[in-house]
Amino acid sequence: MQTPQVHCNIDEKIVSYTLFATRLLAGSTLLYVCVGCLLYYREFLSNAVVIGFPVPLALGVVIVQLFWAFLLILGWFTRWVAGLSVLCMGGLGVVFFASNFNKVYVALLILLIAALLPAFLLGPGRLSLDFIHARRRVEKQFRG
Repeated sequence: MQTPQVHCNIDEKIVSYTLFATRLLAGSTLLYVCVGCLLYYREFLSNAVVIGFPVPLALGVVIVQLFWAFLLILGWFTRWVAGLSVLCMGGLGVVFFASNFNKVYVALLILLIAALLPAFLLGPGRLSLDFIHARRRVEKQFRG
């Protein structure tokens, strides 16, 4: 008995639009959390002091996460930013909730990991600065 030949036709434009939408929504979520930490900075910094987290490091994590959220939306260094953003959000959550993990935060962190996973595994797609940079580099190489 022969095994049937099944092919999966994937439209690259649709995949790129999907990756862009995923990056945009995940980056917007990261921006929302960072702005929330900065708006409620007194609570955030007092929680950092209570759990023994150094205050300059806590502020540094917020600033770095804010910068990474913009990079994720633009699609620059996408795989690195998506992977490191999960770790950074874990640290921000520990400080913001003062090491009191509730079920909602854990669920939201799992959803954020699910949203960042396509960008981490598949890359940024055509609608990104990474793709534009790679295309320019290839064109320059073939020009001679």
